[in-house]
Amino acid sequence: MPMGHTHRAINTYVCIPLTIGSVAFAHWSPLQALAFGAGYCFATFFMNPDLDLDSVGYQSWGPLRIIWWPYQKALAHRSFISHFPVISTILRIIYLLWFPILLIWLLGSSVQSLARETIFEWWPIVGLYLLVAVLGMIISDAIHTILDVSSTEFKRKFSHHPHRHQSFWEHNFDHYVRHRPSSSRSRSKRRRRR
Repeated sequence: MPMGHTHRAINTYVCIPLTIGSVAFAHWSPLQALAFGAGYCFATFFMNPDLDLDSVGYQSWGPLRIIWWPYQKALAHRSFISHFPVISTILRIIYLLWFPILLIWLLGSSVQSLARETIFEWWPIVGLYLLVAVLGMIISDAIHTILDVSSTEFKRKFSHHPHRHQSFWEHNFDHYVRHRPSSSRSRSKRRRRR
C-alpha cells in the first residue's frame, strides 16, 4: 500500500491534466473546472479513504480531527465502507455533514430557519458547482483506491511466499469478519448453535 505522501504526490500530479482536460474535452466553464479541482484537492489532502487510520489526511485536520475519531474507530482500514469508490466518498460527505447539522440544531429554530432559507436560495446558483466538486472528490478517491489495490496485488504477485494470496477485497472481507464488534460475533455464534 502506498504511503500517504505518495498518494498525495500522485493525486496532485494527476489533478492538473484532469482539470485542464475537463475544460478542453467536457467543455466545462473555468468555474466548473475550478470546482472540480477544489473538490479533487480537498479529497486528496483532507478527506481521502485513509481517514480510517491515523494517517497524513487525518492529521491534516489539526484540532478538528476529533470529528473523524469516531469514524476511524468504527471502521477497519480498507473496509468496503472506507475504500469502495463512489460509495465511500458519499458516505464520508454525509458523515462530515453531521457536525454542522448538529451545530445548527443546537443553535435553535431561528438559525435552523436561516440555514433552510440560505440553502434554498443558494442551491440554484451553487448546486451545479457542488456536484462537480463531489465528482472531483470521487475521482480522487477512485485513484487512491486503484493505487492501493494495484500496489497490494503487485506485492502479492511478486512476493516469495508459496501459499495462495487473497485478493484485496477477500482480504478486507476476512479482516472485517475477524475484527467486527464482539456483540455481533456472539449473535452469530448463538444463531449457529440453534
